[in-house]
Amino acid sequence: MDYSEIEGIKDVTLDDAVEQLADVRKQLKTLHQVEWILYTEVVRQMDDIGATESRVEIGKVALTRPVSYDYSVLAGLREITDPEDLEGAYTPPHEEVQHIQESWNMTKAKPLKKLSHQHGSIIEDAKIFGRPKITIEENGNNGNDS
Repeated sequence: MDYSEIEGIKDVTLDDAVEQLADVRKQLKTLHQVEWILYTEVVRQMDDIGATESRVEIGKVALTRPVSYDYSVLAGLREITDPEDLEGAYTPPHEEVQHIQESWNMTKAKPLKKLSHQHGSIIEDAKIFGRPKITIEENGNNGNDS
C-alpha cells in the first residue's frame, strides 16, 4: 500500500504527523477495547445456547476452542492401562542424543476412553481449553478469523 495516497499524509509536518499518529493510536486502542467486548459477548451468547456454529444475518459464525492436555493428569492412564494398549498413544521420556520428553498422541489415546469409565475420566480431566476462536463467514465472502 502506498501510504502517500492516504489523504493528509503526503505533505505533513512532523508535528502534524505525530499528532495524527497519536490520534490513530487512541482510535486503535478504543477499537481493540470494543472488539474485545464484542468478542466476549459472542462467546458468551454462543455458550449460553450451546452452539459452536450459528447462522446470523450477515452469514455464519463459528466458535472453536483449541484443546491441549495436561500430561501430569494423563500419567494416570499409564498406571491403569496395559502397555500394549498405550502403544502409539504414549512415548515415554528417553535419551538418544538429547533428552526427549514424554509425549502423548491424543488421536491414539482418546480411544482409550472405551476401556473404562476411569480412563475416560482421566482424559477429560486432562483437557486444557485454549482461547476461543471466532470465525465469521459473511454471505458471499471468505471467513474472517478473530
